[in-house]
Amino acid sequence: MSWRLRTGAAGPRIVLGRGAGALALDLAEFSQLFHPDDRADLDRFLSFVPDPARLGLERPETSSARGILLRLRWGPGGADFILTCLEPAETAAAASPQVAASGRLFRLDAALQLARNTLESAGITPTSSWNVDLRSGALHVSPSWKDRLGYGPDDLEPFSHDDWARMSHPEDVASFDSPEMRARLIRGDLMQYLSRSRHRLGHWVTFLSFCRAVRWKPSGEMSFLMGCDLDMTAVSTLEGELARERDRLTTILDALPSGKIVLDAQDRVVFANPEACALMGCGAGAVCGRPLADLLPIEEGRADLSAAMEDPEHGGAVLIRLRRAGRLRLLQVDLVVLPGDPGGGRLLLSLSDITTLHELGQQLEQSIDNARFIATHDLMTGLPDRYLMMRRLGERLTCLDAEGGGIAVLCIDFDNHRLINDTLGHETADQLIKSAAKRLEQGLPEGALLARTNEDEFVVLLPGADALAAESRSWDIVRAFARPMRLQRRQCFLTVSIGVALQAGPGGCAEALLRAADMAMHQSKARGRNTVTLFSPEIGAQFERRTAVAQALHRALEEGSFELHLQPKFDVREGIRLIGAEALLRLTDAELGPISPAEFIPVAEIDGLVSAIDLEVMRLAGTMMADWAARGIRLPLAVNINATTLDAPGHADLAERLLRVGLDPEQVTVELTETGLAAPGLRQRRNLERLRDAGYKIAIDDFGTGQSALGVLQSLPVAEIKIDRSFVRGLEGPEPGRARALVRAILAMAGALGLRAIAEGVETEAQFSILKEEGCPAMQGFLLGRPLCLRSFEARYLAEEPRPRAIALAGLGGSGA
Repeated sequence: MSWRLRTGAAGPRIVLGRGAGALALDLAEFSQLFHPDDRADLDRFLSFVPDPARLGLERPETSSARGILLRLRWGPGGADFILTCLEPAETAAAASPQVAASGRLFRLDAALQLARNTLESAGITPTSSWNVDLRSGALHVSPSWKDRLGYGPDDLEPFSHDDWARMSHPEDVASFDSPEMRARLIRGDLMQYLSRSRHRLGHWVTFLSFCRAVRWKPSGEMSFLMGCDLDMTAVSTLEGELARERDRLTTILDALPSGKIVLDAQDRVVFANPEACALMGCGAGAVCGRPLADLLPIEEGRADLSAAMEDPEHGGAVLIRLRRAGRLRLLQVDLVVLPGDPGGGRLLLSLSDITTLHELGQQLEQSIDNARFIATHDLMTGLPDRYLMMRRLGERLTCLDAEGGGIAVLCIDFDNHRLINDTLGHETADQLIKSAAKRLEQGLPEGALLARTNEDEFVVLLPGADALAAESRSWDIVRAFARPMRLQRRQCFLTVSIGVALQAGPGGCAEALLRAADMAMHQSKARGRNTVTLFSPEIGAQFERRTAVAQALHRALEEGSFELHLQPKFDVREGIRLIGAEALLRLTDAELGPISPAEFIPVAEIDGLVSAIDLEVMRLAGTMMADWAARGIRLPLAVNINATTLDAPGHADLAERLLRVGLDPEQVTVELTETGLAAPGLRQRRNLERLRDAGYKIAIDDFGTGQSALGVLQSLPVAEIKIDRSFVRGLEGPEPGRARALVRAILAMAGALGLRAIAEGVETEAQFSILKEEGCPAMQGFLLGRPLCLRSFEARYLAEEPRPRAIALAGLGGSGA
């Protein structure tokens, strides 16, 4: 609809429309058609001076590029107010002297809808439009909006604001429905925000959304919203598309968050959106026609921008700095030559404030540096960690290959740190480690590196050090920690075990060198701790053997290659009578050959394999006894179980496990070493009581060698004690009288407590005779019978006509074999 401002004797009047249907209103009547809050803006717009070309220069912030946006009631008195664009004509020439100004008056909702429908039909818009009828809650979205979320044109029908809320991110829904957003929309502000909607396939699609109210109820409440969503994947191509559609998408350009400036061939501004005006610090009406150089307060980058404007097709993005609101901002300026312009030199400048992005980039670089430090350093002490230490060691060894020389590696372990940790708490122990790290750093030669590689382990690299210098430095460290460390009003002492490994000349491997130092350190611990050990090939061989044995144990458990040997037990009170056997585990590895239990049991204890081995013993013994039972053989069997198995969380009911594998309580005695039961825990006691209640007899092996032999007998359900071989061997030792007295005392105590006693390790006739004289009722040992594999044991002792036993004792029957 057209409008004209006519002057006459009756005063200025507004004429709406043309011809017979034209409507003439005085300014007061015309003003009543508008929302009360917008009438002051209308009055300022219609104010004019003798030069009509200045009409409307003082426009409010809600103005479009060529007019003013106001709320106008297009219907009768009860109708809604509709956002309307009051636009002056491009040329102020009037048809008669009485016409002071003229222009167009059009509803923004209808105009926007028409433009959107045209663009959607042509398929050339990167945005997806939508509108909301707040009276009914109905939400209409364009087919392109549905397509970006994976829906077809006929899907999402009907669709409402509540439907949108259910498929959108809760944070974005809360932001859209917030009182602040609602207040700004009611004021007529153009809103932009990021929103996330759920794609049909389940992932989030992020939109840059723009919306504003275009209708209001007479009460002032919003009744209709219009908006558009920009898929962020299209941002990279948006600038060119917006340039080609400049004339038809002015409203969208006004809403973009980046500044847009169009220059003519003389670098004068012919268009600037509100964001660009804000960056230049000028109103929209004060920029057109002025040189860009006079408008941008550039403090840095002016020469770069000028050079890019000279050759925009071959120049890239330009960074400039200007001051805005008292703060220096960093802007990225992208230049594009506008196509199809008759002047052949018009440029589109896109100004993006990347200050925040630049600051985030700097923060990211700082974060990367921090992350790199965290990844390569121990946070408690600030020292290099194992990874960085190994890298530095590898670099140094590479230099040795080229330059020669040598390097020493010191592996340092604090012997009693774990005890302090358990007794004084983690915080105190951590403070102690920090203080210890500082003490280790003192006196390190130039070029040395100190690293923390484990909870209580440190490594020192000493480039150029020989064996003498490395050992000297190691003993300096040992002596340094002889002094107490003061911490929280208390004195703490730490001792250190140090292993030293040397590399002289090229050909070294960082991992092998550190492993050698670690083996030497463990050797220091084995030697009594608080000492220094220099790595030698012998130490390496010992650890390699231990590692090989550990691997053999794992293979044996995996492949089931353990086997049982049986050693006979005899009653010697009246002759020599077989009364049972002890199951002894044996291992023959395919690579290492036979491995003695004296060698593999300590390795199993260190590697935590004892319980698994005990289970294997139970399984093998159960299979054997089930076979014996089927063949009518009943022979009592003693099975050795490590005390740690009684305390293992997975063995809460050991008696039930023994029964499950077929070990008959009437035929089985469970042997436990006294040293393992020196201080039995609650779980161990319960297991022993359950074993007793199930009918299993419990024997104490190696009796007399533990820390509390009498305490074991008093507190645990024991039925048998086995006199340790050290007492038996002592009967022929340097003090046979003392040994005999001890054996006599043990036998007397066993008799008084109603326990059966058996001497183990009987290897000579003299030992046999003395034990028999002292009244020992049962014995086992090489003299009476060596351990045999199952087949040999059965053939020798369990055949229907047993062979004469391998006993040759004066005065006793039997033949030696």
